[in-house]
Amino acid sequence: MPADKPAVAWLLYPDRDDPQRWIVEIEKPYGDVVSLRFLPVALNAPSPSASGQPPLLFRWRYGREAEGSAFLLPDKEGHGGLEFEFLAREPIDGQRLGAAAVLVAIDGAPLHVLFALTDPMNGSFENGAQRQNIRLSLDRPPEWWRNVEAIAFFTMRYYPQQELDDEEAWAAMRRAVGNFTQGRGTEQRE
Repeated sequence: MPADKPAVAWLLYPDRDDPQRWIVEIEKPYGDVVSLRFLPVALNAPSPSASGQPPLLFRWRYGREAEGSAFLLPDKEGHGGLEFEFLAREPIDGQRLGAAAVLVAIDGAPLHVLFALTDPMNGSFENGAQRQNIRLSLDRPPEWWRNVEAIAFFTMRYYPQQELDDEEAWAAMRRAVGNFTQGRGTEQRE
């Protein structure tokens, strides 16, 4: 999955509830690279929308049991971040769901990685909720955001039989993304 190649397995369509918002469906089971130049709303456009939030929602599935999504939320001043949402559709029997987004520069270099890991219990998240949101903030100057050319998404699932504690799960996620980033760029996690 080279950073400088366009994605091969994603689908783009307007949200039926809000036609101003576009949904980018990640179809590969492990993630994909989405080049922003192929989208109707460019994150790195010289003049972002008045609200600062581009109407783009990235979405992927963890089989029939769950799905994940992410909003990238930069504003005109360069404040922003990524909000991950995990949704449990069916009991997922102690599986842990993870996701990572790598912001990739115009030259193909990884700039920054955002990691999220959720630990549903008994088919739901904390307090019996079916959804969990994880927001990661990222303040960079607007010029930095204009250098973002693509987003690489990685989706992960860890089973109870693997017996991973928290640090082992984070290490597994870093290894998976590390094959792509080769240790370049900065990172943060929830």
